[in-house]
Amino acid sequence: MTIQAGGGPQLPFRVDPIPLESPLGYLCRVAQAYSYNRPYWLLQLAGLSPKGGERGTGASRIAHALRLEPKEWLAMCYRPVARPRRWEQRSFCGKPVGADQLNLSRPRACPGCLRERSVWWAIWDLCLVAACPTHRCVLVNRCPGCKQMLTWGRPAVERCRCGTDLRTVTTEAASADLVAMNTLIYRAAGFLPGLNTELELGDYHLPPQVARLRLGLLLRLIRSLGLLGEEGRLCRKQRPFNGTDLITAIQADHAAIAALRDWPRSWRKVLSGMVLAKTQNAAALSLSNSFGNFYRHLFYALPPSEFGFLHEGFEAFVVEDWKGVVRGHCRAVSAGTREQSIWIPAQQAAKKAQIDFQRIRGLVRQGKIPGIFHKVRRQHIECWIKRASLDQWITARDTELAQYMSRPEARRTLGLDSRTILGVARAGLIRYVRGPKRYFSYGFHFLREDIRKIKHAFEKHAVPIRDYSKAGELVALSHALIYLGRDSGFPAVIRAVIDGTLTPVGYASRFPGITGYLFKAGHVRTYRSVAGVQTPAEGFLNYSEAASRIGSNTLAVGGLVAQGLLGPSAGYQLGGSKLVPASEVDRFSSQYASIKALAQQFRVAAERLRRHFKRSGTPMLAVPAGTRGKTYFLLKEVAADVRISQAKTLKDRDTVPHSEAGCILSGVQAALRTSGQFLGKDPQ
Repeated sequence: MTIQAGGGPQLPFRVDPIPLESPLGYLCRVAQAYSYNRPYWLLQLAGLSPKGGERGTGASRIAHALRLEPKEWLAMCYRPVARPRRWEQRSFCGKPVGADQLNLSRPRACPGCLRERSVWWAIWDLCLVAACPTHRCVLVNRCPGCKQMLTWGRPAVERCRCGTDLRTVTTEAASADLVAMNTLIYRAAGFLPGLNTELELGDYHLPPQVARLRLGLLLRLIRSLGLLGEEGRLCRKQRPFNGTDLITAIQADHAAIAALRDWPRSWRKVLSGMVLAKTQNAAALSLSNSFGNFYRHLFYALPPSEFGFLHEGFEAFVVEDWKGVVRGHCRAVSAGTREQSIWIPAQQAAKKAQIDFQRIRGLVRQGKIPGIFHKVRRQHIECWIKRASLDQWITARDTELAQYMSRPEARRTLGLDSRTILGVARAGLIRYVRGPKRYFSYGFHFLREDIRKIKHAFEKHAVPIRDYSKAGELVALSHALIYLGRDSGFPAVIRAVIDGTLTPVGYASRFPGITGYLFKAGHVRTYRSVAGVQTPAEGFLNYSEAASRIGSNTLAVGGLVAQGLLGPSAGYQLGGSKLVPASEVDRFSSQYASIKALAQQFRVAAERLRRHFKRSGTPMLAVPAGTRGKTYFLLKEVAADVRISQAKTLKDRDTVPHSEAGCILSGVQAALRTSGQFLGKDPQ
């Protein structure tokens, strides 16, 4: 050791460092070159503490003493890495690793490598390195001569402090699994383990992501999987990781390779071995209780951003092999995995099936859907349903629902309103169900086959499109609905069309669906039925049709019915029209003529014509029309004898002489004849 002016002590000559050499191994090699008994003497001569030399403390002073550049010494040292991480990081050959992954107090080495070259490689300073892939042997950490653990206080790299040459030590052959795992570590650290071991590593079918892991992440993965105990069982509590123990490193390597080989089959087998064997109720199973510390370690120490393949394998196990429930607070399981698990909570099942929560629980109690109930608190009972069984039930329900048509769809198909469709269905023409009874959506659902049958019965007739405004000789089904009624007459018409006894003659495009088909009014009338009244052969007329025949209005028809002149009324029901027998209307129109109709023929006001008949003493039939007015009728026989002057107006208030009777009579008869034709009868 020389002392230069202005500097500390310095070695006489330089010993060049070798790439990938351990910093303490380099000090040992330098001490061997200068015949020092211990490498720590070099640190003491440089004025540094024996501890912490590998951390890079006092790098400039020790580099000056060793005749190295500071950057050369720092490149070898395991100096701390200033990174905002949860665990302390060290730089290992330019790669960040955890500080707890370094073994600096109990060194281990490969005798085969020392025989090739007396260099203490840095890779042996990693806690989890337990074998040499090149020589396929277990590393040595105990001297066979003195039976003591190896230390750094020795005279040479290849010799123990007792003088035993480590190059002559007989090594234990490493298992294939141990060689494979250490090959991964060597390759990640930048050491070339050899071509043969690389080829053998391919036979393990490890996850492809493992080969791309950085050294620090790979060591963390091996250490985490080393928490697994024998036979795949989980250590309930995390034992302290003794990085200086070679047996601990071997066990961790074996556990890691057992969990990663033949991915993902072995990984799922290991997870299955962690599940508690005695489970009576699937709802009592818990991921956190079954997997214990590893469940939390998987979430915190092995985040999905860096170990996504591990989480994917865990979630695949949860989906396919986990027999218990997966609750929403399981942080290590994604929402997508919870949606694919075997069990689904009743709340989500009800939402998925689109039915009420209590109804889905009722299905479980009735045994229609397999499920379980689990009491978690005094007032709270969970209900879980098997997802596959729920899907089968929903499929069967939807298959049955596909045979039915909702009321809005039925309305669009037939062109009928909701009440009319329901009336036709209740008449037996359309089979229907209530939604809640079949676990459908709320409302009525009509059998699609029956709806199509009705639609086809109308559309099979190729009828022309006709101009249509109001009912007359032809009546549209939309207008006939008011007369027929929703409950009996209208369904009877539809049944007749289906049977072929009633055929449409035209179509009015102004009405939707089947309501635009036109029928002869006389044919439609025969299908109107009234409860308790026998339908006559001529059928019924509503008040509008009766008023048209007698040449008056509906109020007058009501007055005639009230006085008994048109026979008994056929009754009235909600949704239909008031009816009178057609024969009674024809009988009345054959006997009486409306003064309003006569006035239209003479082109005079009806009130003036009435006053004229009143002054002349002509007998008239007064019928109450509403609360205040009256309507007047004249016997056709009486009207034939009445003479009214056509030369004078009714305003003159004069009676025509008898000599003009022929002319007057012919005019009255012509008017009556025209009126009779208007009323549907030719006057006698």
